[in-house]
Amino acid sequence: MDTETKQNYRVKAIDLTHDGLGVVKLNDGYTVFVEDLLKGETANIEITSKRKKYGFGKVTEFIQKSPYRLAPKCKHFYDCGGCRLMHMDYDVQLAFKKYRLELMMKKLKQDSNNVNDIICMVNPYYYRNKVEIKFAQNEEGKLIAGFFKAKTHKVIDLNECYTMSKKSFEFLTLMKNIFNELNVKAYDPETKEGVLKSCVIRDSSRNKEIVVLLNLAKDSFEQENDFVERITKKNQLVKGIGVVKTEDESSYSKDEIRLIYGRNYLNEDLLDNRFEIGFRSFFQVNTVQTERLYKAAIELAKLNKKDKIIDAYCGIGSIALSLAKKVYRVFGIEVIESAIEDAKKNAKLNNIKNAFFEAGNAEKVIQKWKKYKFDCIFIDPPRKGCSKSFIETIINMKIRKIIYISCNPATLTRDLEYLIAGGYKINEVTPVDMFPQTTHVESVTSLTLE
Repeated sequence: MDTETKQNYRVKAIDLTHDGLGVVKLNDGYTVFVEDLLKGETANIEITSKRKKYGFGKVTEFIQKSPYRLAPKCKHFYDCGGCRLMHMDYDVQLAFKKYRLELMMKKLKQDSNNVNDIICMVNPYYYRNKVEIKFAQNEEGKLIAGFFKAKTHKVIDLNECYTMSKKSFEFLTLMKNIFNELNVKAYDPETKEGVLKSCVIRDSSRNKEIVVLLNLAKDSFEQENDFVERITKKNQLVKGIGVVKTEDESSYSKDEIRLIYGRNYLNEDLLDNRFEIGFRSFFQVNTVQTERLYKAAIELAKLNKKDKIIDAYCGIGSIALSLAKKVYRVFGIEVIESAIEDAKKNAKLNNIKNAFFEAGNAEKVIQKWKKYKFDCIFIDPPRKGCSKSFIETIINMKIRKIIYISCNPATLTRDLEYLIAGGYKINEVTPVDMFPQTTHVESVTSLTLE
């Protein structure tokens, strides 16, 4: 790096980026994004990376700190990168997230007053019902477990965590200790030695259950029986343990899971329904806020007993089954076949007979239904949003109401632009703080065909 980039600049943050970086302007108008700098704070910074139109920097000295700055609760805050807003007062976190959606509305030339107050949490900690944990060996040869350090593949050995549930963290600590007692090693991709790659822990605080899926580099590990015996003896909440040899550690993996203990699903209760959630099934990670999110979405839809509804990207049927008793029929679409199997099982489990599910790509399945007249469509896509052809099909079908649930304001903005151009009007947007301490914001947008 040249000497110019090592120069110190005294700056004041004028805004925050979508991922919580402070925005500053140098005297010549050059924009720099600075980590750990809140809006309104003054600091000396050093530029660490320079591009033509903007750069990145770090604080070398604070001159004036914000009154809304907090000391982060978690000792891993500066290494982990998972809770990027933990140094910010919770009310300010909420204002920042609502502001992001108000900016979206302004960009779309819509009235930002139609963004409702954000639905917040009373206790914005220990809310995650699912965590994905990576394994590694430390320099002493001990197995460690945690999240990747921000922008690296280095595992942070978790000594505490304020977003995962306390029961999940206790289970993780116990599991790590037992693996070390049994000398079960983490997989090293360079040496190809070891066996443990990662795991997915799910827990239901309401039903006091935990299930875990272990992603392995091999078909099995020789200490499996001892591991099961020890962990189930010391933790009575464990209801299922699965193992799978896989290259794909994501929920999209189709590698066959082998059950080594109990059952292959977790029971969870949501809006008076019971759901069986498989090891890889998609289910919102914050059960308390999911209920509030779905209540808000159903309220915005203004449903009646004659309505025919589509639930696109339906997963295991959590939205479809939550609204089924309020409508005539609901049709769910999901690309993951195992999720559709779960959705059908969950419909039977709750004695719901007016919900129908089909596996396939949303834009292709919906084409088959073009001749039917639907009253409302619920959309809850992944972060990448909807494909343009899917939105064009909705527009062509002239579905009167759309309820769009999104976890990404950027792709939501793009998709809403298409829908507005197709004749839809935004009525209101309700933000939901599904992921406190992080920069992510969930929202429900209500649209009607003009």
